[in-house]
Amino acid sequence: MSPKNRFENSGFNEEEPEKIEVSQWDEWKLVEGGQLAETTGLGPCFGVVIYDPETKRALVGHFTDPRVNDFEGMLAEAKKLFNDLTKVKVCVGGGAPDPDDAPDFTDDKKKRKFVKDKLTENGFQNPKIDYQNSMDTTVLRVDTRNGNIEYDTESDWEDED
Repeated sequence: MSPKNRFENSGFNEEEPEKIEVSQWDEWKLVEGGQLAETTGLGPCFGVVIYDPETKRALVGHFTDPRVNDFEGMLAEAKKLFNDLTKVKVCVGGGAPDPDDAPDFTDDKKKRKFVKDKLTENGFQNPKIDYQNSMDTTVLRVDTRNGNIEYDTESDWEDED
């Protein structure tokens, strides 16, 4: 990634908004309007952003295994917070195959199916799913000011904190 600020100022003379980091230990967080949020290091972990353009709020999650972490709790909270699920943006990233699950990647496929099925069962339509299929790591970000959701990849694992 470039050493520049990850969210470039779009030409407005405004202060840089507060940035919220979501880690696997957080599982998920509510991000208020006007804030930026990101979850990094998404290799085999799953990152999920649910953004509501009406309230300009988002839920951002980072799950090592969405079947046992609180992914379903995040979906339940989104259903309480956001009035019209047909208008929310849902983006999923990470979910890279774990070499320990080779050669068939059966468990990894089950995790991916679980995420997609739970989104559908809970009324979330047309999620954008961008899984990694390599050893790169994904960074997933949302800018609640404008609803931009970005995916970046990083291949230099040893350079990450």
